[in-house]
Amino acid sequence: MRYLIIPVFIFLLSTLSLGQTRKMNNAELGRTYTVETQIRTVQPLLQKAEQQFRTFDYDGTFLTLENAIAQNPNSPEALLLRARFRKMVGMQTEAEADLRLANRINPLAANLYGYYGNSGLAKILAIEPEAAVKGLSTFQKLNYYYQALDKKIIEEDSQMLEYEKLGNVVESVESGKLSKALEDVNFILENFPKSALAYDLKGVILKKQGKFEDAIDAFSKAVAIEPDFAIAWYNLGQMERSLFHFDKAKTYLDKAIQLQGDLTKAYFERAMLYKQIGENEKALDDYNTIVGMRGNTYMEAFLNRGLTKKILGDYGGALADLNKAIDEFPYNAELRKNRGNLHLLFGLNRKAIDDYTHAIKLNEGFAEAYYNRALAFFLLYDKISGCADLDRSANLGYELANEAKVYFCNEN
Repeated sequence: MRYLIIPVFIFLLSTLSLGQTRKMNNAELGRTYTVETQIRTVQPLLQKAEQQFRTFDYDGTFLTLENAIAQNPNSPEALLLRARFRKMVGMQTEAEADLRLANRINPLAANLYGYYGNSGLAKILAIEPEAAVKGLSTFQKLNYYYQALDKKIIEEDSQMLEYEKLGNVVESVESGKLSKALEDVNFILENFPKSALAYDLKGVILKKQGKFEDAIDAFSKAVAIEPDFAIAWYNLGQMERSLFHFDKAKTYLDKAIQLQGDLTKAYFERAMLYKQIGENEKALDDYNTIVGMRGNTYMEAFLNRGLTKKILGDYGGALADLNKAIDEFPYNAELRKNRGNLHLLFGLNRKAIDDYTHAIKLNEGFAEAYYNRALAFFLLYDKISGCADLDRSANLGYELANEAKVYFCNEN
């Protein structure tokens, strides 16, 4: 029995990073925290307990933990470690007593130090937003129209004037000249009242202007004229999703995909809808379809697939996708923070700190990155740097940082 629990206990101790002690260069040297005395006394004892357990000195391990708690009765880290030890050697009642006391001293500590596994740590991390960090660019959304116009010009020379004018509309939309674009598209509809593409573009313009009901009306006219117009069905679906009309949105997006099986933006939009209604497995299927069709050319799909895998608990798959997305978007601070979260969940605390630090360099006002980096510092027992980061996060307006300061930095 004792040989079965050895690797488990060593793993649990390693997740607490007991052997990883160092003075951080970027610690807030101008501030003195009351936790500093505890660090000097608790940390060596916990390291000693780890060493004793690895050499099968269970009596010594227990006595060292007892000593640590006797000298530092308000150390939730020591109490949680003893709770784990007691639980593994069958002292369930005593373990629960330690856990209760640790929770009274610091109700966040059990989650931080992995007593409840990754699900507990994820509860106190700043993990928002879990939706798309990066959506589709204006060019990606409008590129379809350039391609469609090129095709129509080749196939229907007699309508050259209409398609040239529509090309001007697309250029105006892309450059943000919406009033000019609307003026031109209305001119086209006066001369070509059966132009489904013109109605569809009018809907795009009206949506950008915030005239949502008028946009839906324009998209509806486009599909009434041309029922097989996949992009118009997609636009209707996107419009209804933004208004939280999920049933209608799914019907329209399904129709777009049925009409054009390679319309990846429709899969992307439907995946976003699935995530909104909590059907993350279906969202993952749609992202997988996009990646299968487009591979590395659709980084937004890799990114969103990674975040969806993270929601579903597939941290390894999420990390692989985020790595690809970061290669493509190296200056995206949100991506770095999200990868830092994954590293923290894997127990790779120093790598997590590196990612959070990179995110902060990209966005000095990134309160959530400071907060999460503080948690990583605490896992390395560098409470001075951790509390300094909580200060920064709180000063930037992140409310959870103020709560964490009370418990981790002994502030009242």
